[in-house]
Amino acid sequence: MAKQKNDTQALEYCMDMIGGKWKPVILYHISKGTNRFNKLFTEIEGINRQMLSKQLKSLERAGILDRTLYGEIPPRVEYTLTPLGKSLLPVVKAMTSWGQKQMEKKVEIPVAPEVQKNQQLPLF
Repeated sequence: MAKQKNDTQALEYCMDMIGGKWKPVILYHISKGTNRFNKLFTEIEGINRQMLSKQLKSLERAGILDRTLYGEIPPRVEYTLTPLGKSLLPVVKAMTSWGQKQMEKKVEIPVAPEVQKNQQLPLF
């Protein structure tokens, strides 16, 4: 039981660091080289500026990204992976590989039916 608990805690720790919809995608793009905010914003389809900023700050606080601010006009900021961030690349690559294999098999992601805003749900 103790090993299973430690494994679960380790998985939860990893998910706290890189979990969610956007962090693995951001890491994937930054792994391709130093990236500026606008470059990431244009490359990551579907993310908005506020969410990108929030996720970058979170990855920086976790020690996964380095943020370098250059004293230029206009200001230039670049993001690179730290050694900790680089150690996560095998995880991101494994996720990418798994996703590619599933897409080749045409495995559909099940989507929960939407509940209309005005629809009353039963109380029992």
